[in-house]
Amino acid sequence: MMRAWLGAVALALVSGCGPSSPPSRAPAPERSSHPTPAEPREINLDDESPPDAESTAAVQRMLQRVARARGLPIKRTVPGKVLDRDTMLRRIRETVEQDTPKDALVAQGEFLAALDVVPAEYDFVAGAFALLGGRIAGFYDPDDGAMYLADDLGEAEAEETLAHELAHALADQTFPLAPMVEYAPGAGDRLSAVHAVIEGDATSAMLDVTLGSAFQMTEEQVRFAFVASTAMSDVGQKTPRAITSSLITPYTDGFAFIQALRRRGDWPAVDEVWRAMPETTEQLLHVDKLLAREPAEVVAPPVLGALAQQGYRVLVDDVVGEQGLRILLEDVGSRAQARDGAAGWGGDRFMVAAREEGAKRLFVVAFRLRMDTAADAAEVAELFERKYGKGCRERDTLGPVAWGVRGRDIAFVAGPYERDGGRPRARGQCAEAVTWLGEVWQAAPPDGEAGRARAGR
Repeated sequence: MMRAWLGAVALALVSGCGPSSPPSRAPAPERSSHPTPAEPREINLDDESPPDAESTAAVQRMLQRVARARGLPIKRTVPGKVLDRDTMLRRIRETVEQDTPKDALVAQGEFLAALDVVPAEYDFVAGAFALLGGRIAGFYDPDDGAMYLADDLGEAEAEETLAHELAHALADQTFPLAPMVEYAPGAGDRLSAVHAVIEGDATSAMLDVTLGSAFQMTEEQVRFAFVASTAMSDVGQKTPRAITSSLITPYTDGFAFIQALRRRGDWPAVDEVWRAMPETTEQLLHVDKLLAREPAEVVAPPVLGALAQQGYRVLVDDVVGEQGLRILLEDVGSRAQARDGAAGWGGDRFMVAAREEGAKRLFVVAFRLRMDTAADAAEVAELFERKYGKGCRERDTLGPVAWGVRGRDIAFVAGPYERDGGRPRARGQCAEAVTWLGEVWQAAPPDGEAGRARAGR
């Protein structure tokens, strides 16, 4: 399903069917080694042609199979087209640029760079599109209600992709998708949760169609299939871990969530969630918190302090969320450590600001994190210390990074640094960063006086 946005912490080129087709078999090799594609070549339209009866019939046959498995009605036919990858990626890129403010895209990359999650010189947007371009097999577009399929797929991969994407089409006909995934400032964590539900639903339905039951594969097997498929590609091997993880996570976390619901009440239980989507990735990752509708704590955006008088303006402030925090922590500790550390998430807010200086652009980044307990904060602080050291550390490229923990709160600031093409350059030192961190702490409500009591804590 193809409407694009970039997630709060890293890539979620939403609402696309991203890393190859959702695999129900062994991971496919790099695409260049595929033999000449076999059937189905029934959908044989170029991007400009109207669908013909034969191609629509091919899609409709799969739509009927998916409808029987998923238990949703077919309300209208879905036209189908085959596109070459360049055309497909161009269409996706245009959608991203139309739906998401340019500064929001820039800010996502700067946030990751400032936290040392991607290399200082990494082109976040270009890298994300390169990864997606090598892995995408097809997408359903809710804007025109059409199914788009890559032109170099073998029979098995085409079947899986059609089943997955037509599950999106069926969902769209009952629960309109476009309003759910529309970009909204400050809604990154909620959109990440919605994205995961959408992709998890389609992955589970696809496995029902292709394997007879999604319960033929465990959540860990599905995760391994996605990870292995991406890692086997040349572009996947060159892409920072956090970016590949963010592309895969909506499918793997979403699948685990949908399977947990299906164990409780099969597809009717899933349909109930479509009518009231999770508000946070915490609710996505913990079904009990969804059922309790446990809200996040409200955390105010970090202040600019004296930087505001220097001409900095906020490009974006948003929420990382439990899922995003886990991805960040995976860059430091093991998968289990990251999962356990992020599980104590209570709420957060990050901010990216910039100022213009001729052809140069200067950036600063701040992040406020509130955990459920002081012990939870100490667990995350231990991982932060591994990565950023104690107190403040100066960097030649991305400027100083200063952070600290107080009770169950963590605050982090980075920069300023400048970009003028090529390698970024530090424009600040620890003295300024520590002063700014103090301003962030001063503006933050004391521990326990903001937000809400966490259920069961």
